[in-house]
This record gives sequence, structure tokens and C-alpha cells, in this order.
Amino acid sequence: MAVFVAGDDDGAECGTPTAENEAAAKPVPSGVADAVAKIIDSSRIYSDSYKSAISPLLAQEDLLGWGKIAAGLKTTLPPSSAFLAQEDLLGLGKLADDARKTMLPSSSIIAFMASLRSMDQLTGRRNAQYLQATTALSALVDATTVSAWRTSLQIENVLGEILKGPAFTLPSMVATEDLRKALGGFIHRQVYLTDWLAQIDTGRGLLSKASSRPLSQYQKYVSGLGDSPSRFKLDSSLHTGLGVNGLLGADALSSPVVLEDADLEAEVADRVEDLLTPQQAGRLDVLEDLRRVMAHVDGKVVEMLEGGWHVVRQAPPAAAEMAAQCAVEAIDRAIRAAAPDEEVEQWLPTSGRPGKEWRSENGRLTRAVRIRYIMRGYKDEAKMTCTVADNLIALQSQVTSRAQAIKHASAGDLQMARCLLSTAENVLTMLFVVPRT
Repeated sequence: MAVFVAGDDDGAECGTPTAENEAAAKPVPSGVADAVAKIIDSSRIYSDSYKSAISPLLAQEDLLGWGKIAAGLKTTLPPSSAFLAQEDLLGLGKLADDARKTMLPSSSIIAFMASLRSMDQLTGRRNAQYLQATTALSALVDATTVSAWRTSLQIENVLGEILKGPAFTLPSMVATEDLRKALGGFIHRQVYLTDWLAQIDTGRGLLSKASSRPLSQYQKYVSGLGDSPSRFKLDSSLHTGLGVNGLLGADALSSPVVLEDADLEAEVADRVEDLLTPQQAGRLDVLEDLRRVMAHVDGKVVEMLEGGWHVVRQAPPAAAEMAAQCAVEAIDRAIRAAAPDEEVEQWLPTSGRPGKEWRSENGRLTRAVRIRYIMRGYKDEAKMTCTVADNLIALQSQVTSRAQAIKHASAGDLQMARCLLSTAENVLTMLFVVPRT
């Protein structure tokens, strides 16, 4: 399955991936020396947290071995790491690869999880540097689901500080109590889901990069908001965050491990329902806002969304596929109407967007440039919206390929449909409803 992260100049397209744009969307390593340095730094921070939390005796014994790893790797870093990494004169490529593969094999992920939970109790989940280090360590050992859990904890930490900050504590017209509850509620449910998935994952890969990468980009977005973000930034954080929650639920339900185990699928579906149900009342309000705004853009958009929810209620065999198609078509109709070809064509030469991003292989303007045109002047929000939309479409493609084998709609299929429709509604809300002034 293709996974997309919309970059500043990456040419990522919201749509069916081609070989060219799929390759362009893959992350490019920044260098072997950087990878080794990341291992050193993450290990040091984790080790420092560990030492400060428990007895000096255990710290001196370095039972986790992070100090030994860091000390060993430090001796291999040359003064001019960039040059030597490029030439790989010291064999750092193999060193970094071996470290990633052997530092924590899959069979040790349960022990790694237990260690993290113990450290959480001792160090606390308000230590931002500690959370960053444990997220990096999870990523280095390819524990995608564990890494997603740690990333969610980082987001919770950042949003918690914002909710205690001047935007919500000083008298102003910026933030409301309802918004505070909505932000606190959605991230609490996200942490609850990723925490549970990490507990049962044990290296099986319940989450993929289709949700972990948007989640990581969302963490970077909220981390850049500052202590007192504007109302636009807060609303953007809410709706892109809800969109990412939908991707997390859909990704977990589309995992091959889940699809092969009916009992596990039912259990994951229950957890995803817990993720989605509390936002149902707010979702209905959003739909009414979309109906009002889209009446001036394309009235069929809301009809497509309502058609998708009707499918969920009727629960036919291909409910997830039909609902996913409604979700994607709603986005496509909306952005084509709001960003017509002639207007986008006039804007592109002065937009600063790279030429490779302008058109797909069939010569049509890409979804990415249409979204960026609609959100011109709001670079970070446009990038985040593109990434959510891109990975929604990637998941939709996976649902479509699976639907041919479905004979009845399971609880997982129906929750998958809810996830994709909810994500589409939040993408459209970001594009058309959230006030930008």
C-alpha cells in the first residue's frame, strides 16, 4: 500500500499513486552518520531518564545497556561525519543497519514495552525530551505501533500545555470551553487506542505507515503551535487530529493480522467505536456546517457523504468499499469545484510549487495543487490536510481491493467505513468551514 507524506516541495498527489509519485513520497535517509547520531542521542536521553528515576546501583550497572551502546557508537563517529558518511569509509552503513535490526529484535518488544511503562511511571509522561527519545527508539527498532503510541503521548503532552496556556486561561475570544473539551477529548481517545494497540501488537504490525506517518507529521504540526496559538490554529489542530484518528482506526482494521482473526477484528472494532462515538454529536454539527458552505460550492458533496452514512446503516456486504468511494468522491467533487482548472492554471506559475507536482500522469491537475490553491497562504495547514487526504485515498484503495472477497459486512467493515467517512468530513471542514481570519 502506498503511503504519502505531503512535503513542502515533494509533489505528493492526493489520488491513485503512480510509480513516480509513490517513489517520490518515500522518505529519503538524511545520512548514515545522522542515523548513528540519532541512536546515540536517543539512547543517552533514555539512559539519563532511567538513571534519574531509579537507584544509583541499577544505573551504575546499566542493566538496559543503553550507556554501552552510546559509548561504543561515539567512538566510531569521525570528526567530519558528513564526509565519512558519504564515503562510508568506516562502514557506518552496516553499523547503523545492524544496530537497527539487533538493538531490539521483535521477540523483545514485549520487554521493551514493559520497560517503557515502568519508566512512564517513574519519569512521568510530562517529560517532553524523554517522550521524544522513546519515540525515536521505537522507530529505530521498527516497532511502528509502539512508535505511534509514543507519538500520541508527545501530542498529548504538547496539547496539554496549550490547554493550560494563555489561549484558554486568559479572558479572550480565541478559545472556548467546548473547544478545550474537544481537543482534550480527541487526544485522550487517541492515546487510549494506540496504547491498547501497542499492548497487543507484540511485533505483529497492527499499524502501518498509512497512519503512523500522518500521526508523526501531526505531532510536528502541533509542536510548532507555540504557547498561545490563534483560533484558526486551534481549529486546524482539532480537525486534522480527528482526521488522523480516523486513519488510525481504518489502518488498524485493515491490518492483515486483524483481517485473519475474526475475534481480534471484533475487539479492534469495539475499540475503534470507542474512538469515534464520542465525537458523533460534533460530527452532526460539522455536517450541517458543510451543508451550508457546500451549497455555494457543490451541493452534491454533502449528498455523497450522507449516502456513505446511509450505507453504514444498511450494512451491505461491501459497506466499507461503498462508503470509502463516497468519501473520496466527496473530496474530489469539492476541490474540483472550489479550484477550477482555469484558476489553478493562472496561479501555478507564481505559486512556487515545483512543476512535478502540477499534473498527474494523465495530464490532469493533481489533488495536491488544488488543495494548496484552496488553502494558499496557509502552508503548514495545507501540507497537513494533503497528508491526511492522501493516506485516506491510499486506505480506500486497499479497501476496494479487499471488497471483492467480502460476502457480508462485519463489525470491522462498518467501523472502517465510519473511519473513512469521518476523515473525509474533517478534511472538507479544514478546506471549507474553519475560518482563516
